[in-house]
Amino acid sequence: MNWAHYILQVNIYLVVFYGFYKLLLNKETYFMLNRIYLLSAGILSIVIPFLRFEWFASQTVSQPIYMGAYQLNSYISEFNQAPPDSYAVWIGSLIVMIYLAGLLFFTSRLIAQLFSVSISLKTTKKGTAFSFLNRKSIDPDLPNVDIIHQHEDIHIKQWHTADVLFFEVLTILNWFNPILYFYKRSIRNLHEYLADEQAANFQGDKEEYAMLLLSSSFQVPRTSLNNHFFTQSQLKKRITMLYKEKSKKRAVLKYGLFLPLFALTLTLSSATLRTNDKVAKLTEGIPLNTSFFMSNGLLDQNGQPRQDKVYDFVSIEKQPEFKGGMKKFYEYLHSSVKYPEGAVKNNIQGKVFLSFIVEKDGKLNNIHVDRKLGYGTDEEAVRVLEESPNWNPGLVKGKPVRVKYNIPISFSLSK
Repeated sequence: MNWAHYILQVNIYLVVFYGFYKLLLNKETYFMLNRIYLLSAGILSIVIPFLRFEWFASQTVSQPIYMGAYQLNSYISEFNQAPPDSYAVWIGSLIVMIYLAGLLFFTSRLIAQLFSVSISLKTTKKGTAFSFLNRKSIDPDLPNVDIIHQHEDIHIKQWHTADVLFFEVLTILNWFNPILYFYKRSIRNLHEYLADEQAANFQGDKEEYAMLLLSSSFQVPRTSLNNHFFTQSQLKKRITMLYKEKSKKRAVLKYGLFLPLFALTLTLSSATLRTNDKVAKLTEGIPLNTSFFMSNGLLDQNGQPRQDKVYDFVSIEKQPEFKGGMKKFYEYLHSSVKYPEGAVKNNIQGKVFLSFIVEKDGKLNNIHVDRKLGYGTDEEAVRVLEESPNWNPGLVKGKPVRVKYNIPISFSLSK
């Protein structure tokens, strides 16, 4: 799973989760539960693509191949891969550059906003009323200033700024997805509803509190990070929610029954999204991975900003080797590799050809699939190599060096 494939999955889940929120939860007055749901939706969208529930229904690989290390590299060298489509490569690289430019822009904007808020907190200007993290700036001459303090204290005690910063970071990583802006607006509305609810109770009179909102016109610093007492665009919704009849208790069933079932369905379906060849093909032309940065001279073969030489397998005095020999390596494969469910259903058998770097400390890095088999087998082969115990490194003049290594992993269903 490359970065582009991961980002695609994250955005699919973000859209589905928000659709569920908009359809069933948006109009409920359980503001804290809605807040928890939106935060959970963001976190689950990031985490679900890494979950591999297909392992529970997978089969172990039978008939692993046993070949000498030299034979493996000679065998792989006989395959001539078709040259990549130059236009497709250009389009993929262009998409990556646009994405990285967006990352840089929105990261710079967030830094500028943080700097602006920091300056605003140092001095209290006339008519201001806002909070950020555990600090607030409120003009003491404002009417009903004790109510305003109560409102901003709720923002601080409930860590509303942390929610805002979480969704800001999520937006930076997925800046091209407009659904994130709906998430940000919804979480901000919930923050105000929660603070208004507490402040109105403190005031003791909803009508008087509503009049305070209507009559106030505070001058708030222009930034989307701080929590302001008065926001013109939210005013109508805040007053509407202040007077809205509380949701009936049976509405809690939406959270207690439908949400876990929905989340479970999404989690289990992650295996399909992760191993679906059509989804993978959408992203495989977008080189948003370590190889892209290597090919542009930004990283070396180890994914690090350094230039250690990488030796060919056949050009060194002592070749790298799995501890215990290649027979032990294939025993490790036999016990570790699991047959992906999609490959089982489609009776997919064959070999996945991979290359990787055996580092000086024996760790396997820069694992790349040179020849694919599909249906989740490629990802499974990469996973097993990523989790492999360290090898004995290759030696040149008695010193460990970095060595490029090639190997096929066989997938064969038993009768």
